[in-house]
Amino acid sequence: MTRLRIFAAFAATAVVVAACGSGDVLAPPDDNTDGPLIQIHSEGGFVPVEWNLGRGPTFTVTRDGEFIFQGVTTLEYPGRLVPPYMVAQLDQAELDEIERLLEEMGIAGIEDEHDDSVQNVADATTEVIRYWDDSGVHRYSVYALGITDQATPEATAVFAELFDYLHQLSASVDAVPYEPERVRIVAGASYEGQDPNFIDIRDWPLEGENPDNWDLYTTVGEDQQWTCKVFDASVLEDFEDATQVTLWTHPSESADAQNFKLLVRPLHPGEEDCSI
Repeated sequence: MTRLRIFAAFAATAVVVAACGSGDVLAPPDDNTDGPLIQIHSEGGFVPVEWNLGRGPTFTVTRDGEFIFQGVTTLEYPGRLVPPYMVAQLDQAELDEIERLLEEMGIAGIEDEHDDSVQNVADATTEVIRYWDDSGVHRYSVYALGITDQATPEATAVFAELFDYLHQLSASVDAVPYEPERVRIVAGASYEGQDPNFIDIRDWPLEGENPDNWDLYTTVGEDQQWTCKVFDASVLEDFEDATQVTLWTHPSESADAQNFKLLVRPLHPGEEDCSI
């Protein structure tokens, strides 16, 4: 059965960013017993710039069966700043099924390939899977995965089956909130006004830190730069009740300093510190 995908419509004034795949070659895990096995995430689509820059993996599975996935989000507005993730322990049968699908997909023989065979589908996301083994990381990406019944390569068909299987697991496993070791914070000056019904401007939360001195994450347009730094998980306490519309004052005391937008999320096993 073709997987149904639902795409949210955004206002025409929303800032949109194209797919942000980096194609980075990640090092193989130091310890293959509990390092990452696979990770799946979405890129691109018709979404505001902050959505793409702050979007984390959809699924991560480690070699010892830890399964990390996006938790349920509510319909409340504005939504919470830090996205919820859950974690569960897969049993051997579930791990065996994932391994079977990976073998059928042939991903161990793929270095970095992209399937864009689906045509006439606008503004869809690209689903990316990374698979770790002793030789490094194997990457396969598909535009508009599972949206139509158009003929696709065998690897894509199996990828869609794996994607659906992980969705089924996420709805059935006994999971608890994911407690990360590292948290990525991306900062960019806010050039847009706030919704007058949800004004929320707060003092800069990270004492001793200036986002102007962080690593460059990306540049949007001609002059909007986003910077990035990774912290330990204790910083999450500073953002516990912050929302997606919260703005933060710049740590400098300059009168013309812009308020900042912060994108805060847990990092999963296998993710680099500040890589799009």
